[in-house]
Amino acid sequence: MLTDTISIELFRNTEDWKGHGEIFLHDHFWMLHDFEIRDREFLFTTQPYHMYENRVVWVRQGSASYSFNLVDYDFHAGDLVIFYADTLVEKKRHSPDFQFDAFRFDGLVELSADEKPISEPTSFIRLHMDQQTLPIISQHFSLLWQVVHQQPYPRENVQLLIHSLLLYAGRKHGQASNPAPVTRQQDTLRRFVALVSRYAGRKRNIPFYADRLCMAPHYLSTLVKQQSGRTVMQWINETAVKEVKVWLAYSDETAAQISERLGFPNPAALNKFFKRETGLTPMQYRILRCQDRTLTNE
Repeated sequence: MLTDTISIELFRNTEDWKGHGEIFLHDHFWMLHDFEIRDREFLFTTQPYHMYENRVVWVRQGSASYSFNLVDYDFHAGDLVIFYADTLVEKKRHSPDFQFDAFRFDGLVELSADEKPISEPTSFIRLHMDQQTLPIISQHFSLLWQVVHQQPYPRENVQLLIHSLLLYAGRKHGQASNPAPVTRQQDTLRRFVALVSRYAGRKRNIPFYADRLCMAPHYLSTLVKQQSGRTVMQWINETAVKEVKVWLAYSDETAAQISERLGFPNPAALNKFFKRETGLTPMQYRILRCQDRTLTNE
């Protein structure tokens, strides 16, 4: 089963990553301090990966651009970002001075529905910290970094600090947000994109999404095109291609196994679909990524 690639890298190749910044690892928890991104196999531009973990990132300096579920976002120094699991991520660019702190909180903190600052279809929140907010968030990160190094590992204190940070960030995000009224059409598009992000790996037909949204396929097609400039099938196919790329790059499964997992009738159908969308066969794409990894490791 495919698991979160970043966590695997951090735990398996810790020494390789120490040159990027300070790292703390304990069981399934990790925290990065003054960390810099350099090219690694799961962070190549144009190579998506599936994020399966909840994590918090504080951009300390520089800027970066990422795509989350096919939508592009820019992040800058002073941004605090809370990511929720099951998100399709693709790096677009980052500045040479891009630096951040980050940690994962799966299994450590479970927010109630009232406490959680977001709900579907948004997969993350971004808070640009002002002069009042920045010192408090900075103190949370600093204290958390100190506490995780205590012996024995103080799990309960770590949980409380993370919970406090998430609640504070959620409250500040709610205060800062002043969203414009969302039309029914805009809300439908957001719900459609959320469904595509979740199901396009296996469901690649318009009636499936129209049924989920309780509308006629033709009406859904018209609405999505008007609101996004993309057709329904463009959304579905682009997402499905990225899911295939994830499995080709980060798993050892064969084309037959991947085609079965993603609901293609046979490997030939997967091959035809992938080549139509990318110009490469699945195996050609896998070979290219293997070559990229070799060059990077050299």
